[in-house]
Amino acid sequence: MTNALTKVFKKSDAPARKKMSRKERKQKAQEVAGISFWVDLRKGRLSRYAIQKKIRGFITLLFRYLILGCLSFIILSSLWSLVKDAITDPNVLSDKSSVWVPSQISSIFLEMAWSKNLMNYLPSLLYTLGTTLVLTILQILSAGLAAYTFARLKFRGSGLLFGLVIFTIIVPSDCIMLAQYGTFRNFDLFGIIAAVRGSGINLIGNPAALYLLAASGMGIKSGIYIYFLRQSIKGLPIAIEEAAFVDGAGFLRTFFSIVVPSMSGSILTVGVLSFLWNYTDTYYVSLLNPTTSNLAYNYSTLQSNIRWGIDAAAKTNSEWLNMIDASNPYIQNSTISACAVLVVAPLIIMYCFVQKRFVQGAARSGLGGD
Repeated sequence: MTNALTKVFKKSDAPARKKMSRKERKQKAQEVAGISFWVDLRKGRLSRYAIQKKIRGFITLLFRYLILGCLSFIILSSLWSLVKDAITDPNVLSDKSSVWVPSQISSIFLEMAWSKNLMNYLPSLLYTLGTTLVLTILQILSAGLAAYTFARLKFRGSGLLFGLVIFTIIVPSDCIMLAQYGTFRNFDLFGIIAAVRGSGINLIGNPAALYLLAASGMGIKSGIYIYFLRQSIKGLPIAIEEAAFVDGAGFLRTFFSIVVPSMSGSILTVGVLSFLWNYTDTYYVSLLNPTTSNLAYNYSTLQSNIRWGIDAAAKTNSEWLNMIDASNPYIQNSTISACAVLVVAPLIIMYCFVQKRFVQGAARSGLGGD
């Protein structure tokens, strides 16, 4: 902006500008344009309303940063509390003199949580990431197609169907728990499977049950994704899609060739949310696919029987056996904290790479369009 103001000043007083220093030219350009609040205030060129507006803006900004700072402190302090307990040496766990930084640091609890007897971390992480990635892709695909249908296609009953989508957001999952369990306990597709093999297929304990839920638009928070993407698609200019239809492009080709590239930010936002909720889900996993290979499910089960897990892990290492007392509540708390840190770490790493596009996609949803 300073360069633009300097250009204005060049045209108005070019001979005099040559005799001034760079600082004097910049100050003169600000005075001529009147964009410096403090210069205008000192010169008495500001009205009472302009001064009040500036003060209100400053107070609003200060209040906003205060709220963000408090929220950040609440979140980061809780996370650091987990990390602190996870890296504290077992001999100083009862020492309350250090609040934020432990007096002695040790990796024993993280090593125990990593071990096969507790989290079996690396195989479980690979399994969890693989299943979560598949669920995320299926949810993005099903939610995107449903959202594009509701946003662009007009047919009888579309409003009612979209109302049912909103209804899935409101209704608690517990209300349809038994129905979902019964469906996948004896899964059949329009009676075809029963006609071929005499009975349905038991999908309980199989990740295919979760995949079918995600692909059919009934996965975790799918109603929210459909609503979010529908608002994003309605904000896109329709002229390009109409031109594609004129050129002979069908529904699917228009969606994948034009709509998807145009809303990549919103799709990334939905992908991050879907990955997050599927990664940390214990409800559907415990209902349809209970397996300790899932990190979140394994962590939730360990909290209720952590003492036996610590005993089993300590017996595999002589150093742990001498330092770890499974009945000590401090030991149990630090072990649970170490497991929580290992579960949350992949999400923090992922968010560090996608946070910019994630925020942009959420902020620009529903803007623009014809």
